[in-house]
Amino acid sequence: MEASRARTRLRGLRSLALLFLGLGLVPTICDAAGSHRTKNFAVEAPSADIARQVAERAERYRAQIARQWLGHELADWKTPCPIRVKITGGEAGGLTSFTFARGKVLDQMMSVEGRLDRILASSLPHEITHTITAGALGREVPRWADEGVSVLSEDRRERDRHDQIASHLLARNKEMPLERLFRVEQYPRDLMGFYGQGYSVSRFLVEFGGRPRLLAYLRDGETLGWDAATRLHYGIADVAELDRAWRSWHQVLASRDNAE
Repeated sequence: MEASRARTRLRGLRSLALLFLGLGLVPTICDAAGSHRTKNFAVEAPSADIARQVAERAERYRAQIARQWLGHELADWKTPCPIRVKITGGEAGGLTSFTFARGKVLDQMMSVEGRLDRILASSLPHEITHTITAGALGREVPRWADEGVSVLSEDRRERDRHDQIASHLLARNKEMPLERLFRVEQYPRDLMGFYGQGYSVSRFLVEFGGRPRLLAYLRDGETLGWDAATRLHYGIADVAELDRAWRSWHQVLASRDNAE
């Protein structure tokens, strides 16, 4: 039997992320005053109305994102995923933790915080994407893709911001070669750059072959090896060649955006 494993993802409020990760801490969420339960989510929030909004939006995101990545909606989970909500005046952030065993997610837990509008548009779809991809793979998603594909589910504001981050990273020659990026297990010091590059590579692969193909690529990359998986799913010789293709694509994208 595969040993159970728990993994926590931290996003948003990124100036604090390295501190939490370095100290092995998870931010605490204050006591909730309201709750709302749907088939797949049990939400606790500062008010019953906020809990209802988050729960109902989470259900819609779950169905939508599953269709995008899997081609179909998911069956209801046996146990609703708990979501703790903390409302603040800042940007949105979130945490999702999983325990895996025998190629399946045994349990999961989520927390989100920030302004309600940003939670609903940004952190909630991001965290829901984690549940879809983790459930599909039945194990930890490679770190670069775990964050990169989740940003794809956020609103235009966040996607544009990550495009800019990736452009600045490449302009300063601070990006990682993909051969190295694909093997990152711990968040690096330049967390914003890591998110930006992971998003950019994920966007490139989705535009090149779609979401289901990227999910299959992630499934095979750590078992067959990234070079073999790159040949199998994209018809590209190896990760080094994929790296060159991604850079060329990004250069065209940046030129187009500058022209506009």
